[in-house]
Amino acid sequence: MAKYRIGIDVGGTFTHAVAINNDTYELAGQAKVPTTHRAEKGVAAGIVDSLSRLLSELSIDPKDVIFIAHSTTQATNALLEGDVACVGIIAMGSGLEGRRVKNETDLGDIGLGDGKDIKVRHRFLEIPELVPEKINEAVDGLLREGSQVIVAAEAFSVDDPENENKVIDAVLKKGIPAVGTHEISGLYGLKMRTRTAVINASIMPKMMDAALATEKCVKDTGIAAPLMIMRSDGGVMSIDQMKKRPILTILSGPAAGIASALLYVKVSDGIFLEVGGTSTDIAVIRDGRALVRSAVIGGHKIFLRTLDSRTVGVAGGSMPRIVNSKIVDVGPRSAHIAGLAYSCFAESLVVGADFKPALTPAITDEGYFSIEGGMTVTTTCAANLLGLVRPQDWAFGNKGSAAKAIGVLAGTLDARTDLKPAHTELSVVNSVAEEILKLASSKIIKTVNSLIKDYKIEKQQAVLIGGGGGAAAIVPFTASAMGLPFKIADNHAVISAIGAALAMVTDTIERSSIDPTREDILKIRKDAEDSVLSMGASAGTVEVTVEIDRQKNILRATACGATELKKKDLSLKKISEQERCSIAAASMGLEKEGLRLAA
Repeated sequence: MAKYRIGIDVGGTFTHAVAINNDTYELAGQAKVPTTHRAEKGVAAGIVDSLSRLLSELSIDPKDVIFIAHSTTQATNALLEGDVACVGIIAMGSGLEGRRVKNETDLGDIGLGDGKDIKVRHRFLEIPELVPEKINEAVDGLLREGSQVIVAAEAFSVDDPENENKVIDAVLKKGIPAVGTHEISGLYGLKMRTRTAVINASIMPKMMDAALATEKCVKDTGIAAPLMIMRSDGGVMSIDQMKKRPILTILSGPAAGIASALLYVKVSDGIFLEVGGTSTDIAVIRDGRALVRSAVIGGHKIFLRTLDSRTVGVAGGSMPRIVNSKIVDVGPRSAHIAGLAYSCFAESLVVGADFKPALTPAITDEGYFSIEGGMTVTTTCAANLLGLVRPQDWAFGNKGSAAKAIGVLAGTLDARTDLKPAHTELSVVNSVAEEILKLASSKIIKTVNSLIKDYKIEKQQAVLIGGGGGAAAIVPFTASAMGLPFKIADNHAVISAIGAALAMVTDTIERSSIDPTREDILKIRKDAEDSVLSMGASAGTVEVTVEIDRQKNILRATACGATELKKKDLSLKKISEQERCSIAAASMGLEKEGLRLAA
């Protein structure tokens, strides 16, 4: 009986679920439902709906599911929308050191941008007075001031967390969530560690409610495998860990796509573009690893390393915006957000009567173009018209419908006056389609060029790899405009869900260390390994890499492990010497004929 790995990607528009055969790692099937942002159970309802459909359509016995994981946008959305809890800080210290601790932990409200803040309250306790009565008095005061979750902060808790744990225990006894700064990061730097802990704490109540609801719903299906959550570094963690450190799930959606690029598409060098309906996430992969950076939230640097994924507000569903009879922009409004259908997916435009251009009343003021009947022109329509989309691509649609709709758009523009009289009506329509893709791709090109510059990428390694349902709408035109090679990944529409299904259990531990000893290295290595084992990784599958960052005096251990005893490598397939020669030539930017086998 086949065993299955299930991955679920919660996107802004759709929630995709996939089943991967655990023996062959082949895609067994997929299911898609609209993401349930407004449901009573939130996105958990869509997760369970997509999962139930997947199990039913493939006739999978829940007992045969050995791994299940999902990505989530909830942490990111909570911070973007300011849907956060008020956080109380209890700081501890004594003497002159205590005065510094008091100043560094009294953060004030933390701005998230767009006028949204995390409300922060503060108390300071002298360590000699750290008795239950004083702790409870401080907690009660913070609760009266509106605090919904408590952060315990002490300067050197990363070396000895006893005092932070005293506060945490007292808070938990009152039924209030709490976290210590030592649980968030092992690095010195109290102010940044406290800030990171506060941002983490602000999303804990919302994330815990969602996690418990999702976990219960998944268990109700009969799946015994523990539910895993995608992390921002491309790995997964247990739901118990997520309840404590929800901040680690920020950007887990893009991370799932990058994980798939590494594990499924087997990209070793390139620029990965995951193109959705509304936005595109772009990241660099070098030497088989995704590049990471320190996270910044609301302009504040925090102790969190995330994949360097940059988001651009243009994708497969982006709509053209018209000002004074000219297309001035494409996106960020998408057909999905506007509630409109893509014209290239509408048969009626081919056989119906003439359509008159109209602006949907809800978006008239912004000038986005739409057509009566609830349809619009998108980048996907333009790419289909220009023949850039293959029949096997998810974005493949009706070229005739796209031509009809873009013809209506062309009739409202001044574009005709810029063309010579000899141009046919078809060439006018094509020129409008090209203009749409030029404006859309210019945003992508700007970000790609920025990544190429930041990471000093050589031209021959700058191949564009497209994932996501809108990949064919954006990647071929962008690659052509930049003079770069490209490829569209197999099963690109569900690339993030596949990444969730194949992801490894991962954790990274960082400690401040000026001159680490052999014992320091062995200890952090063991701590990282123990962490992933506690989260469900199987002994014997764990690999640990240790880095010494002498510039920042940081000792870092990253552990990865599989959730089964048998490790698999998707690249283990026989390829001919000729194929190996071609791969080597492409990697070095040479002609295949100029290579010889040296060893």
